[in-house]
Formats: sequence, structure tokens, C-alpha cells
Amino acid sequence: MSSAPLTNIIIAGATDSVGAPILSALLAEPSFNTTILTRASSSAKFPTGVPVKSVSDAYTVEELTSAFEGQDAVVVALSTTPVTKDDLALRIIDAAVAAGVKRFVPSEFGADNLDPRARKLVPVYDSKGRTLEYLQKKAKESNGALTWTSFACGSWLDWALDPAKSGNFLGIDVKNKSATLWDSGNNNFTITTSGNTGLAVVRALLKPEETTNKQIFLSDFVTTSNEIIASLEKQTGVKWNITKRDSKPELLTLRKRFDEGDYNATYPLLTLSFVADVDVGYDFPKERRIWNEQLGLPAQYLDKVVKEAIELANRS
Repeated sequence: MSSAPLTNIIIAGATDSVGAPILSALLAEPSFNTTILTRASSSAKFPTGVPVKSVSDAYTVEELTSAFEGQDAVVVALSTTPVTKDDLALRIIDAAVAAGVKRFVPSEFGADNLDPRARKLVPVYDSKGRTLEYLQKKAKESNGALTWTSFACGSWLDWALDPAKSGNFLGIDVKNKSATLWDSGNNNFTITTSGNTGLAVVRALLKPEETTNKQIFLSDFVTTSNEIIASLEKQTGVKWNITKRDSKPELLTLRKRFDEGDYNATYPLLTLSFVADVDVGYDFPKERRIWNEQLGLPAQYLDKVVKEAIELANRS
């Protein structure tokens, strides 16, 4: 396995909710030559001066291989639905192998997608788990030519509390001071800010030997729905309007919708994987090695993230 630094980095999904903070962190690192991969039909706007490579909406292996030539690392930050449909994730891996890419970062950024608890509850976790298993297989077959690093970061609370970005993903509406509380509201789940997630990707790529073929678990802090709402009520000085709901019938309905081909059920299922009384292994510090300190990530706290969300809501 080469110990040469990873210099040329290409990112797919640079303007999506997952990709935007990662792109910002990549562009802030002067030792990287960052390139953006996009669809030819995309109307997305990219930072001036950043090289862009376009492929057709078909994302063929041949096109992707050509785009990846000369790249040391591929970072996949495509949003949940596109990357898990039509074997796109597998084609991207095949193209990386064909192009001689050294490091591959799959579009994980949530649960431990190898954990059977997560895979049983949410179909997209199972799909991403199969992708990571395929990546591991291809890396092994390459005898070290291709390596990988994946990231599990829990939920992005800063993103989740910004309705313009997430549509009130966790069911918490800062602007209207209301929230849906599922079950007890005491389910523990990991929070990593979007900024720290992007920084973690950069720091991991800067330490290729330490992060070779590793699942990187991140956690700024662990919290619950009740704790988030309590912080919001304390800082706004207002008692919020709370609606309590039982997740069991909702989970059954959402899973039936998804199994019948309604992919709009994906995000509600993801939401409940965090805030309902279910165990998908999201209390990372309890079970996993956390990399925040090793990667030099700045400390983040619940009250700080909540304060910034309230300030954003007041400005909007």
C-alpha cells in the first residue's frame, strides 16, 4: 500500500446537503486539488475556479472511469435516494477501481450501515450496508491498490433545525416553536455538526495511513428529543407546543409505503430511526471508538447548536 499523500480529490454530490459542507472543507485545505463531479444536465452553481467534470445522467462506468483518472480519492456525497438506486453506488466503485483511485469515501454519513439493527429498520441503511460490503470486497481484491474510509456521524442537528435545508427533519419547528415528540422522547442519538463532518473527511484524507480501511465514528455529543426541546424552551423563554405520537403504527405504515415503491417514505423512516424508541446503535460513544479527538475536531455543544438555530430562525 502506498504511503504517498492524497492530493487530487474529486467529489460527487458537492451541492447536496451532505456534500456542501464537505466541499467547503475540501476547498479550505490548500494541499488538495479539488474537482467536482456533476451531471451534464445539472443547473447547480459551483465556486469560481474549481474544476468541474461532467457525466451524463446515466452515470456509466466508462464515463465515471474517465472522470476519475488521475484522482487520488473519490468522495461520494450524493443524497440518499440517488446513490442507492439502480446500482449507481456500485458503478462508482467499479469506476474508481478501473481508474486506479487510491482512496474511496462512500456516501455513508449517518448510521453504522453494517449494524444489523439499523439495516433491519431502515431499507436505505441496508442498501448502504451492501454498498460498503461491496467496497470492502473490491478493496480486498485490489491487494491494497484501492482503500476506503467511511464516516458514521449520526444526525446533523444544525442541518435538522434549519427548515430551509432539512424541512424540519427531526420534527422540530424552531420558527413556530412547536415539535412532534415520538414515544418517550428519551432515545439517545449521536449528533455531529455538518461542519465537523466536512472537517473530519479532510482530516482523514490528510492521514491516509491512519484511516485506511476504517469506519470513522464521529460524535460531537449524544442527546435526546427531550433535551433538544428543553434547550430550545430555555433559550427562547417560551413553552413550546408539543404533539406526542406513537411511532409503532407510523413505522409499519412507512415501511409498507417504501416496500411498495414510495421512496418518499425514506426520510420519515430516517427521522424515526433517531427520535423514536428504537435501537439502531446510534449511541456511538457507548459502543464505538470515536475519532473526534484524533482528527482534531473542535468541541460542539447542544446549547451552542440550539442558540445558532434560534438566531437563524429569528433572522428568517
